[in-house]
Amino acid sequence: MSEQDYLQRLIPTPAISRASLAPDLWPGVTTSSANEVARLLRDNHVKFHCHFSPGLHNHLAHHLLAAFALGCSESLLKPAYDLHAEYQTEKKESPEPINDQNWTQHLDQPEYYSGYLEFFESQILQNSMAHCLQKYVFSPEANEPKVEMFARFFSGLVHPMIHFGYGAEFELPGLAAEGLAMTAITRNRCGGLFPPSFFKDQTPGDPQLHALSVVARMMKDSELGYGKGADPNSDTRFQDAIDRSGERLSTYFRQCSPEGSFEAKHEELVWLVCALYGFSGWRKDEEFKANFFTLHLVTSSLFISSIHPLLPPKSQTLLLRGFLATALTYWVGHGRREFTIQDFFAENVHSLSTRPHTDPKPAEDVLDGENLHQNPWFPLLQSALNHPDEHLLKIQRSFAHYASLYGTKEKGCLAQTELTDAASIDGTLFLRLALLTGQAKAWVREGEPSHDAQWNRRY
Repeated sequence: MSEQDYLQRLIPTPAISRASLAPDLWPGVTTSSANEVARLLRDNHVKFHCHFSPGLHNHLAHHLLAAFALGCSESLLKPAYDLHAEYQTEKKESPEPINDQNWTQHLDQPEYYSGYLEFFESQILQNSMAHCLQKYVFSPEANEPKVEMFARFFSGLVHPMIHFGYGAEFELPGLAAEGLAMTAITRNRCGGLFPPSFFKDQTPGDPQLHALSVVARMMKDSELGYGKGADPNSDTRFQDAIDRSGERLSTYFRQCSPEGSFEAKHEELVWLVCALYGFSGWRKDEEFKANFFTLHLVTSSLFISSIHPLLPPKSQTLLLRGFLATALTYWVGHGRREFTIQDFFAENVHSLSTRPHTDPKPAEDVLDGENLHQNPWFPLLQSALNHPDEHLLKIQRSFAHYASLYGTKEKGCLAQTELTDAASIDGTLFLRLALLTGQAKAWVREGEPSHDAQWNRRY
């Protein structure tokens, strides 16, 4: 097989996800854009390391696939590639090959990335993406002491899961191999969350207890409050929350059971991560704090629907438990901010953003001359597609998908939870958060400079 044929097997043109609850491709996708995104992904695969600096991740593939999926023009893809390629680190030859005998011996060593990548490529092509995810991340052998691949999968601000998730969603074996190689070289930052007992825990949680009810209970625990649950001045607040409060946190995680309908548990996690990101960052009459860390909870949640069906039932349970624990630990690590839900939903949704624009002059027989912008998602996504910060594009894509799934939910849909004022929550949450995030990050397509709008990194 020629090198080009091998690359095309690893990275074919992106496919439409077959997973239930996964995002659809938006109108605008063409054969030309599909071929171009595949060409650029292959180039990235051959040339670049998954880190451009220690612990900082190569987002080139994320940007390309998110833009492609939202129907961008072919002409946008190469500028997006060039934006990231400029600062990437070249992939170098591994000190030695990785194989099934030594794959556990060079974990947390970024210089072995190429070796891990080639190993996982061959394993996925010989077996399958599902087989390799189970064997190398979720199996007991992959989680022996000092191996701990499950914990690595959720470390690095959830980037290994995100990267593998793109491979799963778009059926790209090469991206899945990159994600597994990234997992292998990522330092385990979640060890205290997932000790050996985590994998053996048969304690049944309450399948009727909603994740937002767990949030409500955690809010009442003074030992998890600001300055107690984690050191607010730490540069590693997630790890600090585990070190300070890991045992206390685990008592809350175990209350919630992932058993039952996946559709219901998926929806539960969506409401959870959007609440942690959105309600934590919003205060009446203040600028919205679009937090860099909790945004990754939203963008990583998008891939649960594509990863879940690859796994056997026991590992599906581990995936949901692991994601819940990671999300709530980030929330505590970043101050366990209180929610003001009633005030949040009292705001007129159309007042949350002031997009610079000039309205067209409509014809006399226009149907609704007072509201020329009928679908607020169109300008939001158009602006995000042209924004140089790929995180904005990724989170807006997530919100748009969740609005398509749950946007018609009425007030009271979460009233059964223990969260104060949860009865005020409705399906406008996703549009509200998209508007607030777009406003916080600047309307670059419409003329506002992006350098004046940075992500919040410390509440």
